[in-house]
Amino acid sequence: MTQNIVLVTGANQGLGFAIIQVAALRHPTNTYILCSRDLNAGNQAIQKLRDLGVTARIDLVQLEVTNDDQITAAVHHVTTTYGKLDVLINNAGILHQPNSSLRTSYNNLLNVNLTSTAMVSIAFTPLLHKSPDPKVINISSGLGSIQNSLTKKMGRTVPYGASKIGLNGLTVHMQVAENDRVEVGEESEKPRIRYFVCAPGALKTAFSNFWPLGRLPEDGAEVVVRLLGDDGGVYGGGSFWEFVEGEMRIVPW
Repeated sequence: MTQNIVLVTGANQGLGFAIIQVAALRHPTNTYILCSRDLNAGNQAIQKLRDLGVTARIDLVQLEVTNDDQITAAVHHVTTTYGKLDVLINNAGILHQPNSSLRTSYNNLLNVNLTSTAMVSIAFTPLLHKSPDPKVINISSGLGSIQNSLTKKMGRTVPYGASKIGLNGLTVHMQVAENDRVEVGEESEKPRIRYFVCAPGALKTAFSNFWPLGRLPEDGAEVVVRLLGDDGGVYGGGSFWEFVEGEMRIVPW
């Protein structure tokens, strides 16, 4: 794998932390930008990664994905420090809003899980176009699959599930817009971005209140690490993936 710049939102704990941990141990020549709302928590996460044997370069950036000024500052930092971004992993998300009205709960979930993913992705697009093989990986859920939601027994949370179905739709339409741009002859100037969504599965993290039946976050991270490490174009953009029983599998929309 080439030396890539990889940015992960919401990476000071849980799945985001595990993504950097697994990827950095497997691809130590990359630089990983660990985004955290709280810089102290981010520094603690970096020390923990060092204790786990991670030697890759790790850069800490403060980023609350609902804060447009912080998004702008993060883009400026990556622009001046690296001049490009190879992989953007939109991991930051929320599951529920306790003690909120129904409208507030929906608005907050959609703001974090959908709108902010769009804002971060759009903001970093010029830097992604500086990469020879840019990728955007959005963290969805099994509940983001309409077909699986209708046919399989899964934990149900309507606002969260709706936000992830929306995220899948956003990813598809961003890929279609990118494909349309390339079709008019712009790929020679700006390479095609591949947009992915993936379902890491229910995990044993703070996000799920450490659900005892959840997968280890390192296991959930595997699908993301396989996608970010794909320099050969094995996985086509505009697709939905999971890693189960030792293999990558397409998740139905």
